Amino acid sequence: MSSSGTFILDSCRTKQGISFWKITDGSLEIAHHDQSPSFLMNFSEPDQHRDLIEELHSTYKISECSFRSIYEEYLGYKVQAGREVAEKIEKQTNYMVSLFNVDIRPEQRFAAEHTIVPGGVTGTDRFNPEHEFPGTCMEIAFSENPHRSEHTGIVSVTDVDRKRPYLLDGSDRQNIDDLCDIVQSSDPDLIFFPDYDRWSSYICDLTDKWGIVNTLSRTGRFRRLSSRSYFSYGRMEHRLGAMIPEGRVIVDTRQSFMYREGDARGIFLASRLSGLSPNLTCRLTPGTLVSSYEVYEALARGIAVPFRKNDAEAHRRLDDMRLDFRGGLTLQPQPGIYENVTQIDFTSFYPSIIVKYNLSPETLEYPEKPGFLASVLEPILDLRLITKQRKRVDPTYAGMDGILKWMLVTCFGYTGYKNARFGRIEVHEQITLRATELLQECVSKIGDLRGRVLHAIIDCLFIQECDPLYAQRAIEELTDIKTEIEQYDWIVFLPQIDGTGSYGNYYGRLESGKVKARGVAARRRNTPPYIRQMQEEMLKRMACECEIDGIASHWPEVRGLYRQYSNGLRDADPQDLVIKRRIGRERYQNKCIPQAVIDVYRQHGVELVPGMDASFIVRDEKGLLVDPSFAPKDIDTRYYQRLLDRAWKEIEFVHKVCEM
Repeated sequence: MSSSGTFILDSCRTKQGISFWKITDGSLEIAHHDQSPSFLMNFSEPDQHRDLIEELHSTYKISECSFRSIYEEYLGYKVQAGREVAEKIEKQTNYMVSLFNVDIRPEQRFAAEHTIVPGGVTGTDRFNPEHEFPGTCMEIAFSENPHRSEHTGIVSVTDVDRKRPYLLDGSDRQNIDDLCDIVQSSDPDLIFFPDYDRWSSYICDLTDKWGIVNTLSRTGRFRRLSSRSYFSYGRMEHRLGAMIPEGRVIVDTRQSFMYREGDARGIFLASRLSGLSPNLTCRLTPGTLVSSYEVYEALARGIAVPFRKNDAEAHRRLDDMRLDFRGGLTLQPQPGIYENVTQIDFTSFYPSIIVKYNLSPETLEYPEKPGFLASVLEPILDLRLITKQRKRVDPTYAGMDGILKWMLVTCFGYTGYKNARFGRIEVHEQITLRATELLQECVSKIGDLRGRVLHAIIDCLFIQECDPLYAQRAIEELTDIKTEIEQYDWIVFLPQIDGTGSYGNYYGRLESGKVKARGVAARRRNTPPYIRQMQEEMLKRMACECEIDGIASHWPEVRGLYRQYSNGLRDADPQDLVIKRRIGRERYQNKCIPQAVIDVYRQHGVELVPGMDASFIVRDEKGLLVDPSFAPKDIDTRYYQRLLDRAWKEIEFVHKVCEM
């Protein structure tokens, strides 16, 4: 791994400019850089705005310049001022001005313009996965639940050099004072702290109140990251607010999606790609990360980043909007159980299409022109192939691969987002059109090989009756896109309520003996642990057999598990019946379980906002009575029996099919 050189630990903005925290040969140093805000502007008819331009000249430093976007070159002005001035110019010109580089994070802009790479070693290609973190680590945990308590409880602090943790069991004042002393003494560069984002404001308030120096930030200063709810991929999400430290990275290991999917190495990789501090990348969504990556690449290449979108979709005739642009291709499977099935998955299918076909907003009319989107996605697509291959023999690459996977997954949806900096609806449509055409060609190719396509869904195929490796090679030669294959000894495609095949609900036994399941109770996040465990045990029993005929011999045992769990439901541990559900609204108009959950949490002093997860137990479904998971009273046995029966039916379907 790359260990020589200087590692950029953190970047943060100051009143004077930007500060970078660096680790060189084990020593920490700070580099300060002056930077003032500026933006670019262009008028299509500058003569109409001469008075405004002269007024700006008298107040701010302004100079004529040329710059380029992904579309064209502009003659305009560089204004040494911030966003507030830019927004006033918009209003004064009735939005007859094009503005660029207005709302870029100052630290990201400086990093891109000076090729500084946060989260990586200077002088090493940021697309190289071999960046070693040279700093020290610490783990901190509070025993109390931040949802229902404002007391730290027992504080556990594990230093990287200690095998056993410090346990702080005093008053909150004593615990926080001792914690700050330990952090100052050990001075770790990276802290793993579950629920830090929930505790951070509480800690900052108490240290201010008691006059304790809050050493969680190396400067004692914190930047407040506001909480917000937002809609993404069909559901509400919520980001907690947090107090972001300076000079030290603190990761909320419980709340951070990016940490769960990418661990510390993945977070540092995201930082290198986006040009943002690891303190931010561990708290951002994959969509925001891929957007930030595109912004960094644009700035590094001297491409101006638009402030307001005015090209989300071009004007089109209705008869030009063909049915070809309705989304990816899916072929509905016939419900049943099948033997010797091969699943062929394309690796990062949509991003690969963007690169393969040079799809980008500026190439829609000029396909021969090098596309910005294609050029910036190609290196992370290549990097994904490397991490995907290496993680098979070295699990430490799994985190980086997870981060890249999610960034590449969201880059497709981002092209159709109305506010995407470098997106456009027509690009989104072209991607799905190309994907549909490719998958149709693949289905035909399998037919040419005398194979049978059981199911196809957007970026994968389930096939039978042809050699798996030969089929894989044929598809890769046809599409010029890498694939992976999985071989099932048997697989079950479940029916929908109307009896037709479900597109996304299936399970099967892989050649390795492991069970792979999608869409069933054991995989759904709102399934109570008790019911999930029942179905997992059933699948494990069934997976003892590699042939369909052999499954029948285990059926008495599988049915016995159903009776065992059904009979034990009344006496189950309430924590095993907890349901986790994401709250989608501030208030529901009709009386329903989600509204009951919001009300009961409020009674316990916890405010739920859209996008937050809530854990609860249903006490009386008809009476809409629920209890929070931390204060259970009783359970509605009939309600949970119905959930258990649904999970059982997904398994029992196999027995019914085999008896036919």
